[in-house]
Amino acid sequence: MRYCISFTFYFGLLFSQETVLPDENPCDHPLLSLAREKGVRAVPMKEYFKYREIVKACNEQGGQLFIEQIAQRDLIRDYYKSKEMASWTSTHAICVFSVIFYYFLGLGVATK
Repeated sequence: MRYCISFTFYFGLLFSQETVLPDENPCDHPLLSLAREKGVRAVPMKEYFKYREIVKACNEQGGQLFIEQIAQRDLIRDYYKSKEMASWTSTHAICVFSVIFYYFLGLGVATK
């Protein structure tokens, strides 16, 4: 009786979950479309390792051009964003440059 119950229990656990078939083409994954539209930085941090696995699988299945397009769009997007001095890094750089400029201007004016 004990074997019958344990066999039924283990058999039920073994076949209780449905198997999920992997995607046919990893290049069609929603993370890659998100990275293509909004950039790699839009991919959530908790899914970044999964994104890297999908990129590797897409490269293996012949999607090198697709991955290169994602990287190229990301570079172009960064290029156009860097034209505007509107972030903390650029503001910090301007402040540091102005402090150094006024320091040396003060040294030049103050010396006799």
